[in-house]
Amino acid sequence: MFDVETDKLLPRLAGTTPALYRGWMLSAAEYEQLAQRTPLLVSPAEYLSSHQASGWYDAIREFTFDSSFQPAAQLPDFSAGQRYFVKGLVKSFGPDSVVASTEQWQMLIQKHELSTTDVLFVRTFTELLPDSERRFFVVAGVAYGAHGAKLPAELQPVLALLAPRNFYSLDMVLTAAGSSVVVEVGDGQVSDIKEWTLADFGQTVLRALAAL
Repeated sequence: MFDVETDKLLPRLAGTTPALYRGWMLSAAEYEQLAQRTPLLVSPAEYLSSHQASGWYDAIREFTFDSSFQPAAQLPDFSAGQRYFVKGLVKSFGPDSVVASTEQWQMLIQKHELSTTDVLFVRTFTELLPDSERRFFVVAGVAYGAHGAKLPAELQPVLALLAPRNFYSLDMVLTAAGSSVVVEVGDGQVSDIKEWTLADFGQTVLRALAAL
């Protein structure tokens, strides 16, 4: 149990066997704080490279939505009726994530109390096939899907491009045209298991991690 507020790790872990963290999303400073208390399988640098969009987008940009990083003060181009998926570097804004006008952009900033310097992940809007999003967990370059699902062949190159990350989540979706696209990458330790059952997650993902 790691108490961020008091900087305590209980019970104290002996030896040099690396630990896994499972819990709330930690900031860069909080994760570094944990790393000072115990060896971790996922280093602070590796954590950020999966947890924050700026850490993985450039590596796999040809397999995901065309995107840019820009401060909240900078308006996207809406002149030709463009729409965008908008999220933070880590989390989405739920039903407010699709923005199609200056007014909606400003409402998003106000509602989520963003500062003008907050960096947003602005993505070209694409029509998606409903209920087609799936979460894979990748351990040492091998992708595991719930109920034995396989990562689509056209997304297999992503695994090599994201090496040597030890443990991350990989969300994919089908576009309305039927193409497989990566939605996002996340640190596997703080990612929700979504369509996975807890038993399947343990038998498949945690067993693969234990083998490391």
